Amino acid sequence: MLETISPDVLVRQFIGALFFPPLNSLFLLLLAYWWQRRAPRAARCLAAVALLLLYLQATPWLAMRLNGALESTPVASLDAVRQSGAIVVLGGGKRPAPEYAANVPSGDTFTRLRYGAYLARATGLPLLVSGGAPSGGEPEARVMARALQQDFGITPRWIEDRSDTTADNARLSAVLLREARVGRITLVTQAWHMRRAQPLFAAQGLSVLAAPTGFTRYDGIGLQHWLPTGRAMQEVFQAEREWLGLLYYRLRS
Repeated sequence: MLETISPDVLVRQFIGALFFPPLNSLFLLLLAYWWQRRAPRAARCLAAVALLLLYLQATPWLAMRLNGALESTPVASLDAVRQSGAIVVLGGGKRPAPEYAANVPSGDTFTRLRYGAYLARATGLPLLVSGGAPSGGEPEARVMARALQQDFGITPRWIEDRSDTTADNARLSAVLLREARVGRITLVTQAWHMRRAQPLFAAQGLSVLAAPTGFTRYDGIGLQHWLPTGRAMQEVFQAEREWLGLLYYRLRS
Protein backbone atom coordinates (compact mmCIF):
# COMPACT_ATOMS: atom_id res chain seq x y z
CA MET A 1 0.00 0.00 0.00
CA LEU A 2 1.30 3.43 -0.89
CA GLU A 3 1.45 5.83 2.05
CA THR A 4 2.64 9.02 0.36
CA ILE A 5 1.33 10.99 -2.58
CA SER A 6 3.00 10.50 -5.95
CA PRO A 7 5.16 13.55 -6.89
CA ASP A 8 3.75 13.47 -10.44
CA VAL A 9 0.21 13.57 -9.10
CA LEU A 10 1.08 16.43 -6.76
CA VAL A 11 2.49 18.47 -9.66
CA ARG A 12 -0.63 17.82 -11.76
CA GLN A 13 -2.89 18.83 -8.88
CA PHE A 14 -0.91 22.03 -8.36
CA ILE A 15 -1.16 22.93 -12.05
CA GLY A 16 -4.86 22.15 -12.02
CA ALA A 17 -5.42 24.39 -9.02
CA LEU A 18 -3.74 27.31 -10.80
CA PHE A 19 -5.14 27.00 -14.30
CA PHE A 20 -8.61 25.47 -13.82
CA PRO A 21 -11.71 26.90 -12.15
CA PRO A 22 -12.13 28.76 -9.93
CA LEU A 23 -8.50 29.85 -9.41
CA ASN A 24 -7.89 30.64 -13.09
CA SER A 25 -10.52 33.41 -12.89
CA LEU A 26 -9.26 34.64 -9.53
CA PHE A 27 -5.73 34.77 -10.94
CA LEU A 28 -6.97 37.03 -13.75
CA LEU A 29 -8.72 39.26 -11.21
CA LEU A 30 -5.48 39.61 -9.24
CA LEU A 31 -3.66 40.48 -12.44
CA ALA A 32 -6.31 43.12 -13.24
CA TYR A 33 -5.87 44.59 -9.76
CA TRP A 34 -2.09 44.78 -10.28
CA TRP A 35 -2.59 46.57 -13.64
CA GLN A 36 -5.23 49.06 -12.51
CA ARG A 37 -2.79 51.94 -12.04
CA ARG A 38 -0.55 51.21 -15.03
CA ALA A 39 -3.28 50.40 -17.56
CA PRO A 40 -6.72 51.07 -16.04
CA ARG A 41 -8.69 50.37 -19.24
CA ALA A 42 -6.91 47.05 -19.83
CA ALA A 43 -7.37 46.19 -16.17
CA ARG A 44 -11.13 46.78 -16.38
CA CYS A 45 -11.39 44.64 -19.50
CA LEU A 46 -9.38 41.86 -17.88
CA ALA A 47 -11.56 41.99 -14.76
CA ALA A 48 -14.69 41.73 -16.91
CA VAL A 49 -13.24 38.74 -18.77
CA ALA A 50 -12.34 37.09 -15.45
CA LEU A 51 -15.85 37.53 -14.07
CA LEU A 52 -17.43 36.27 -17.28
CA LEU A 53 -15.12 33.25 -17.26
CA LEU A 54 -15.92 32.53 -13.62
CA TYR A 55 -19.63 32.61 -14.42
CA LEU A 56 -19.45 30.50 -17.59
CA GLN A 57 -17.28 27.86 -15.94
CA ALA A 58 -20.07 27.22 -13.46
CA THR A 59 -22.86 26.74 -16.03
CA PRO A 60 -24.26 23.45 -17.32
CA TRP A 61 -24.17 25.06 -20.79
CA LEU A 62 -20.37 25.11 -20.85
CA ALA A 63 -20.06 21.79 -19.01
CA MET A 64 -22.10 20.02 -21.68
CA ARG A 65 -20.18 21.61 -24.52
CA LEU A 66 -16.68 20.96 -23.20
CA ASN A 67 -17.49 17.40 -22.18
CA GLY A 68 -19.70 16.75 -25.19
CA ALA A 69 -16.72 17.29 -27.49
CA LEU A 70 -14.87 14.61 -25.52
CA GLU A 71 -17.77 12.16 -25.33
CA SER A 72 -17.67 11.09 -28.98
CA THR A 73 -17.40 7.32 -28.42
CA PRO A 74 -20.70 5.48 -28.99
CA VAL A 75 -22.26 3.19 -26.42
CA ALA A 76 -21.09 -0.43 -26.67
CA SER A 77 -23.57 -3.16 -27.60
CA LEU A 78 -23.79 -6.33 -25.52
CA ASP A 79 -23.14 -8.45 -28.62
CA ALA A 80 -19.85 -6.62 -29.17
CA VAL A 81 -18.91 -6.92 -25.48
CA ARG A 82 -19.44 -10.70 -25.63
CA GLN A 83 -16.61 -10.93 -28.17
CA SER A 84 -14.15 -9.73 -25.53
CA GLY A 85 -12.12 -11.85 -23.16
CA ALA A 86 -12.41 -9.53 -20.16
CA ILE A 87 -13.94 -6.30 -18.90
CA VAL A 88 -11.47 -3.71 -17.58
CA VAL A 89 -12.81 -1.03 -15.21
CA LEU A 90 -10.60 1.97 -14.48
CA GLY A 91 -10.52 3.67 -11.10
CA GLY A 92 -11.56 7.30 -10.80
CA GLY A 93 -10.89 8.09 -7.16
CA LYS A 94 -11.89 7.05 -3.67
CA ARG A 95 -13.01 8.82 -0.51
CA PRO A 96 -13.11 8.02 3.21
CA ALA A 97 -16.56 7.11 4.50
CA PRO A 98 -16.78 7.28 8.31
CA GLU A 99 -20.22 5.66 8.29
CA TYR A 100 -18.61 2.50 6.87
CA ALA A 101 -15.26 2.93 8.68
CA ALA A 102 -13.58 2.36 5.34
CA ASN A 103 -12.77 3.92 1.98
CA VAL A 104 -15.48 3.79 -0.69
CA PRO A 105 -15.41 4.53 -4.43
CA SER A 106 -15.85 8.13 -5.53
CA GLY A 107 -18.90 9.01 -7.58
CA ASP A 108 -17.04 8.53 -10.88
CA THR A 109 -15.56 5.20 -9.77
CA PHE A 110 -18.92 3.87 -8.60
CA THR A 111 -20.51 4.83 -11.92
CA ARG A 112 -17.85 2.79 -13.71
CA LEU A 113 -18.20 -0.15 -11.31
CA ARG A 114 -21.95 -0.24 -11.72
CA TYR A 115 -21.68 -0.37 -15.50
CA GLY A 116 -18.87 -2.92 -15.34
CA ALA A 117 -20.97 -5.13 -13.06
CA TYR A 118 -23.93 -4.78 -15.44
CA LEU A 119 -21.81 -5.87 -18.38
CA ALA A 120 -20.25 -8.75 -16.44
CA ARG A 121 -23.64 -10.11 -15.41
CA ALA A 122 -25.02 -9.75 -18.93
CA THR A 123 -22.07 -11.48 -20.60
CA GLY A 124 -20.42 -13.69 -17.98
CA LEU A 125 -17.03 -12.12 -18.66
CA PRO A 126 -14.40 -11.73 -15.91
CA LEU A 127 -13.55 -8.31 -14.49
CA LEU A 128 -10.23 -6.53 -14.03
CA VAL A 129 -10.18 -3.45 -11.78
CA SER A 130 -7.29 -1.02 -12.15
CA GLY A 131 -6.22 1.80 -9.88
CA GLY A 132 -3.34 2.51 -7.50
CA ALA A 133 -2.95 5.04 -4.73
CA PRO A 134 -1.67 8.24 -6.39
CA SER A 135 -2.80 10.30 -3.38
CA GLY A 136 -1.58 7.76 -0.85
CA GLY A 137 -3.43 5.29 1.36
CA GLU A 138 -5.39 2.29 0.16
CA PRO A 139 -5.17 1.55 -3.57
CA GLU A 140 -8.31 2.34 -5.54
CA ALA A 141 -8.45 -1.15 -7.04
CA ARG A 142 -8.76 -2.69 -3.55
CA VAL A 143 -11.61 -0.31 -2.76
CA MET A 144 -13.24 -1.17 -6.08
CA ALA A 145 -12.93 -4.91 -5.51
CA ARG A 146 -14.52 -4.60 -2.08
CA ALA A 147 -17.40 -2.54 -3.47
CA LEU A 148 -17.99 -5.05 -6.26
CA GLN A 149 -18.22 -7.86 -3.76
CA GLN A 150 -20.37 -6.03 -1.19
CA ASP A 151 -22.69 -4.11 -3.52
CA PHE A 152 -22.93 -6.37 -6.58
CA GLY A 153 -21.87 -9.82 -5.38
CA ILE A 154 -19.08 -9.98 -7.99
CA THR A 155 -15.43 -10.84 -7.35
CA PRO A 156 -13.00 -9.42 -9.93
CA ARG A 157 -10.56 -11.93 -11.37
CA TRP A 158 -7.69 -9.44 -11.52
CA ILE A 159 -6.73 -6.50 -9.28
CA GLU A 160 -4.16 -4.05 -10.64
CA ASP A 161 -3.31 -1.77 -7.71
CA ARG A 162 0.00 -0.08 -8.60
CA SER A 163 -0.97 2.48 -11.26
CA ASP A 164 -0.83 6.24 -10.75
CA THR A 165 -1.91 7.40 -14.22
CA THR A 166 -4.06 6.22 -17.13
CA ALA A 167 -0.88 5.19 -18.95
CA ASP A 168 0.02 3.07 -15.92
CA ASN A 169 -3.50 1.56 -15.93
CA ALA A 170 -2.92 0.41 -19.49
CA ARG A 171 0.64 -0.86 -19.07
CA LEU A 172 0.13 -2.76 -15.82
CA SER A 173 -3.27 -4.18 -16.78
CA ALA A 174 -1.83 -5.44 -20.05
CA VAL A 175 0.74 -7.48 -18.11
CA LEU A 176 -1.99 -9.28 -16.16
CA LEU A 177 -4.10 -9.83 -19.27
CA ARG A 178 -1.21 -11.21 -21.33
CA GLU A 179 -0.46 -13.70 -18.56
CA ALA A 180 -4.07 -14.88 -18.83
CA ARG A 181 -3.86 -14.95 -22.66
CA VAL A 182 -6.50 -12.26 -23.03
CA GLY A 183 -5.97 -10.02 -26.04
CA ARG A 184 -9.39 -8.44 -26.53
CA ILE A 185 -11.01 -6.37 -23.81
CA THR A 186 -13.98 -4.15 -23.12
CA LEU A 187 -12.79 -0.95 -21.46
CA VAL A 188 -15.09 0.83 -19.00
CA THR A 189 -14.46 4.41 -17.96
CA GLN A 190 -16.20 7.80 -18.04
CA ALA A 191 -17.27 8.93 -21.52
CA TRP A 192 -15.11 12.08 -21.20
CA HIS A 193 -12.08 9.92 -20.31
CA MET A 194 -12.42 7.32 -23.07
CA ARG A 195 -10.85 9.44 -25.82
CA ARG A 196 -7.56 9.35 -23.90
CA ALA A 197 -7.82 5.91 -22.28
CA GLN A 198 -8.66 3.75 -25.30
CA PRO A 199 -5.51 4.59 -27.37
CA LEU A 200 -3.28 3.95 -24.35
CA PHE A 201 -4.66 0.43 -23.96
CA ALA A 202 -4.48 -0.18 -27.71
CA ALA A 203 -0.81 0.88 -27.62
CA GLN A 204 -0.19 -2.10 -25.32
CA GLY A 205 -1.19 -4.46 -28.13
CA LEU A 206 -4.74 -5.04 -26.90
CA SER A 207 -7.86 -5.02 -29.04
CA VAL A 208 -10.07 -2.55 -27.20
CA LEU A 209 -13.84 -2.15 -27.32
CA ALA A 210 -14.77 1.14 -25.68
CA ALA A 211 -17.70 0.99 -23.25
CA PRO A 212 -18.16 4.57 -22.05
CA THR A 213 -20.44 5.49 -19.17
CA GLY A 214 -21.31 8.56 -17.11
CA PHE A 215 -22.17 10.91 -19.99
CA THR A 216 -22.55 14.59 -19.08
CA ARG A 217 -26.27 15.27 -19.24
CA TYR A 218 -28.67 17.73 -17.59
CA ASP A 219 -32.43 17.76 -17.26
CA GLY A 220 -34.46 20.93 -17.64
CA ILE A 221 -35.05 23.59 -20.25
CA GLY A 222 -32.42 25.75 -21.92
CA LEU A 223 -32.67 28.64 -19.46
CA GLN A 224 -31.76 26.32 -16.57
CA HIS A 225 -28.54 25.43 -18.34
CA TRP A 226 -27.35 29.01 -17.83
CA LEU A 227 -27.81 28.93 -14.05
CA PRO A 228 -24.47 28.33 -12.29
CA THR A 229 -24.10 25.21 -10.13
CA GLY A 230 -21.30 23.55 -8.19
CA ARG A 231 -21.74 20.36 -10.20
CA ALA A 232 -21.27 22.24 -13.46
CA MET A 233 -18.06 23.87 -12.23
CA GLN A 234 -16.70 20.45 -11.27
CA GLU A 235 -17.58 19.06 -14.70
CA VAL A 236 -15.97 22.03 -16.45
CA PHE A 237 -12.88 21.45 -14.30
CA GLN A 238 -12.67 17.80 -15.32
CA ALA A 239 -13.22 18.64 -19.01
CA GLU A 240 -10.51 21.30 -19.06
CA ARG A 241 -8.15 18.93 -17.26
CA GLU A 242 -8.93 16.18 -19.76
CA TRP A 243 -8.27 18.46 -22.73
CA LEU A 244 -4.93 19.35 -21.17
CA GLY A 245 -4.20 15.65 -20.64
CA LEU A 246 -4.93 14.92 -24.30
CA LEU A 247 -2.57 17.70 -25.33
CA TYR A 248 0.12 16.35 -23.00
CA TYR A 249 -0.06 12.81 -24.39
CA ARG A 250 -0.11 14.11 -27.97
CA LEU A 251 3.02 16.18 -27.38
CA ARG A 252 4.69 13.21 -25.71
CA SER A 253 3.94 10.92 -28.60
